Amino acid sequence: MKTNALIETEAWEIALLLFVLMIISSFIGKKIGNYIQKRKSPKEKSTETSTLVALLFFLLAFTFGMSSDRYNSRRQIVVEEANDIGTAILRSDLYPDSTRALFRKDFKDYVEARISYYEVGPNLKGILKADSLSQVISGKLWKRATDLSKDPNNLAATQQMIPALNTMIDVTTSRLSGEKAKVPKSIMIMLFCLSFITAFYGGYSDGRNGRIDWLVQIGFCLLVSLVVLFTLDLDRPRRGFVNLDVPNQTIIDLRKNFE
Repeated sequence: MKTNALIETEAWEIALLLFVLMIISSFIGKKIGNYIQKRKSPKEKSTETSTLVALLFFLLAFTFGMSSDRYNSRRQIVVEEANDIGTAILRSDLYPDSTRALFRKDFKDYVEARISYYEVGPNLKGILKADSLSQVISGKLWKRATDLSKDPNNLAATQQMIPALNTMIDVTTSRLSGEKAKVPKSIMIMLFCLSFITAFYGGYSDGRNGRIDWLVQIGFCLLVSLVVLFTLDLDRPRRGFVNLDVPNQTIIDLRKNFE
C-alpha cells in the first residue's frame, strides 16, 4: 500500500491551501486585468470564464462521484466481511465439541485481528501487521478444516466449513484492494490546476471590466475548496469526517459470539 505526500497530508490542510491559492490567483488575475484594461480599446470585450467554470464543476462532480462510489464499495465490503466471518463461526458448531472449541478459539483471535486491522487507523505498518496476523490465523483455520476433511465422519461439516472459510479469506483481499484504490493523483493535480486557472481568469475578467465582486469570488473559492475537502475525505475512510466506524461496528459485534 503505497503512500505519497497527497495521501499523507490531511484533507482539511489541502482544502485550506487550495482556498488560499485560489484567492491569490484571483488577486493576481485582477491586477493583470486592471493593467490590460487601461490599455485596451473601449470597444474590446473582456474574457469570458463560463466555459472554464463549467469544466471545473464537471471535474469536481466527476471526482466527487468517484470518491463516493469507492466509499460505498468499502462500506459494503466491511459489512460483507462481518457476515462471512459470522457464517464461518456458526458452521464450527457442526463439529464435535472438542473440535468446535478449537475452531472458536481461533475465530476469536481472528475477529480481534480484523478489529485491529481497522482500529490502527491510517498507520501503514499497523495495517500490514494486522493483515499479516489475520492471514496467519486464517491459515490455521484452513489447515484444521482441510485436515478434518480427510475423516469421512466430518463430510457434512467439511462441505459447509470449507466454502465459508474460502469466502472469509477472499474478502480480506478484496477489502485491502479496495483501500488501495484511490482517486488517481493525476486527476487531483489536474483538478487543483484547473481551480487555480479558473480563479485567475475570474479575477482577470473582472479586472478588465474595471470591477471585482470579492464576495462572489471568495464564495466561489470556498465552494470549490469544500467540494475538494469532502472528495478527499470520502477517499480516506480511516480518518476525517466520513469514516467506516459504523460499518466496522458489525465486525466488533462478532465478539458477542464468544461471550
